[in-house]
Amino acid sequence: MTQFDSTCWFINPAAIGILCCSIILISACDSDRSSSVSGPQAVERGEQLFNDNCGFCHGAEGRGPKLTELTSLSENDRRGRIINHPIAGQIPQRLRAHELADLNEFLNSK
Repeated sequence: MTQFDSTCWFINPAAIGILCCSIILISACDSDRSSSVSGPQAVERGEQLFNDNCGFCHGAEGRGPKLTELTSLSENDRRGRIINHPIAGQIPQRLRAHELADLNEFLNSK
């Protein structure tokens, strides 16, 4: 066997492994997208997310920007504030993309 032949032998299993991992990741992403439906259901999910994860700081008695301030921001500004939350590791940074979409649906409804 030549050196080229032995190299090809090791590339194929690696390529198959990468392909399998890619398929799994794509499948996981698709499930997130399918659960993010705009409309009344997304607003309800977003309100629940806000109450469970954000309301203690951003509600009427909270220390952060209030709900009225958050609703006045554009969706992109809100996403940026959530992703770059000033308190590292807080709940907003752990939300998934479809949860952020639902949260924005709720805030847009206000």
